[in-house]
Amino acid sequence: MFTKFRTLFTGIGILALALAICLPGPAAAAEKEPVVIGYVGNVDSPGTKPSMDIQKMAVEEINNAGGINGRPIKYIIANGKGDTTASVDAARRLLMENNADFIFVEGRSEICLAVQESTASLYKDHPHILIFNGPMDSELTARVLRNYEKYKHCFRDWDPEASHYAQMNYYFGNLYKDLGWEKMAILWEDLAWTSDWQEGAETEYMELPPWEKLAEQNGIEVVYTKAVKPRGTMYLPIFQQIARADADMILYVSSWFTDTESFAKQWANSAASDIPINLYGGVAQTHDYWDMTGGKALGAVSSFFEFDFPITEKSQDLIQKAEKENIPLQINGHLAYADIYFIKEVIENAGGTANMDKVIRMMETTEMTYSLGIMAYETKPVAPFFHSKIRVDPDDPIHTTYDGSFYQPMVQFQNDGEMAYIGPSCKEHEDDMAPYVDIENYKTPAELRQMR
Repeated sequence: MFTKFRTLFTGIGILALALAICLPGPAAAAEKEPVVIGYVGNVDSPGTKPSMDIQKMAVEEINNAGGINGRPIKYIIANGKGDTTASVDAARRLLMENNADFIFVEGRSEICLAVQESTASLYKDHPHILIFNGPMDSELTARVLRNYEKYKHCFRDWDPEASHYAQMNYYFGNLYKDLGWEKMAILWEDLAWTSDWQEGAETEYMELPPWEKLAEQNGIEVVYTKAVKPRGTMYLPIFQQIARADADMILYVSSWFTDTESFAKQWANSAASDIPINLYGGVAQTHDYWDMTGGKALGAVSSFFEFDFPITEKSQDLIQKAEKENIPLQINGHLAYADIYFIKEVIENAGGTANMDKVIRMMETTEMTYSLGIMAYETKPVAPFFHSKIRVDPDDPIHTTYDGSFYQPMVQFQNDGEMAYIGPSCKEHEDDMAPYVDIENYKTPAELRQMR
């Protein structure tokens, strides 16, 4: 009898051991669960919704190809409604209810700062990566260097304010002079991301002048400057003031939250209608802007990201796919799409998401080519560049752009919404873009109206 029981217990033990060997443990099982990616943003914003739409497209592509190491991606949109409190709550739900591995936040610096602080307090119990999709306020990444352990999970897929000095140095010293612009009016979107440019930035690492001074150093006189609300501004009195100041161009430091469509409509019927406008960013970066303004954007100059020539081997493929899906492509859309594939490569390099410290190291060291150049994060310990997408050398941000890091065509909206390519965004890319752009394509607003 004892032998029978011993044989039975031995058999049970062998079966239990076999099951223990064959069945996955908690860590292995977790690595078969979906990779959860969330996006916190205003679903009704024409500047933010395209980022969500194009990320969904990237997720579908990856899932249809087998996922990430066999794991599907679960993509969740959390409507922050363009409100700071709602966005903080949305991010907390993504972590606490959905166990998000990666969270994106729309590119409003004020919202990103609040979400960053909130998620940092949850990181210990809910390890994750937080990625800011397109904001530029320096503090977002300056604080990562000041307190790495608290904010090490935070990355900016765009660059900080300080990275734009090399670009503006090129505009003021080359492009604007070639266009004959010598007296400038500057309008600023009155949000956190333009503060360093208005006032200058001084840190322990560098001293950067206000853009007004940078322009004057390049021989351009600033005859008018004003900060304006992102939306709801009555521009007609401002245009009258600019005309009286005898400006020969207007730089509007705008983003995708600025009502640049209203701005163009009022400009076209103002005392300043013959004064060219250069829109810094936002919905003017797409073909849609022409229709949004009812053609009132005639003569406007802007950066543009639905170009019809190859910048990298990936640019035209993405632009054509976005057009097919009716997704307008601003800078943040290109970045948002690239982010999903970057995450895929990071997870593959890290061997999964179980060890978030390893994932962070892979975020810091992975590099790939995307539709606008090189996607990689700055690892030089210089604030505010650290953990931001590479663009300029932090040791010389006024003069030196990393070669191939980011290509940006400059265009003018001409008759029937045609794009005239007039320049690149920096000196390093003049030769690369020479076959596609020509300053001679530019026409004054008055000339374009006469050509109708």
